[in-house]
Amino acid sequence: MRPAYPRLAAITLAIMITAAGCSGQPGPASLAPSPAPGVVRTEITPAVTDIVFLESAPGQVRLIVQGDLPNPCSQLGWYVKPGDDQGRIEVALYADQATDAACVQVVQPYSEPISIGTFERGSFVVLVNGQQVEEFTVP
Repeated sequence: MRPAYPRLAAITLAIMITAAGCSGQPGPASLAPSPAPGVVRTEITPAVTDIVFLESAPGQVRLIVQGDLPNPCSQLGWYVKPGDDQGRIEVALYADQATDAACVQVVQPYSEPISIGTFERGSFVVLVNGQQVEEFTVP
C-alpha cells in the first residue's frame, strides 16, 4: 500500500489555489465602471510610462502610457482614482472588446496621455493596475 501523503499534498495545494483565486479581491480594473453587456474587459500593462507636467497653475499632470492592445478591435480605456492622503494615484488601464467581434489577432500599438489630476504640492506615486510605474513631486 502506498502512502497517501503525495495525494493529500496535491489536494491541499489545489484547495489553496482555488481559495486564493476566489478570495473576492477585485482586480485593479474593477475601479472602472462595469463594461457594457456583450463586452469583455482585459487589464492592459503599458510597456512605457512617463509623467508630463503642463504649464499651468495649479499644475496639471498627465501620465503617458504606451504599449500594445491585443488586437485592432480592442478599445483602450482607463479610470483614474484621485490621489489619496498618502499621495497614491491609482489608474485602471484596460481594453474593451465586443464578444461577438471577429478580429484579426495582431497587436495594435497605442500611445495615450491620461490626465491624472491637478496638484498644488506634494509627493505622489502612480500605480497602473496595482503596479507602481511613476513617482513625482510638485514643489
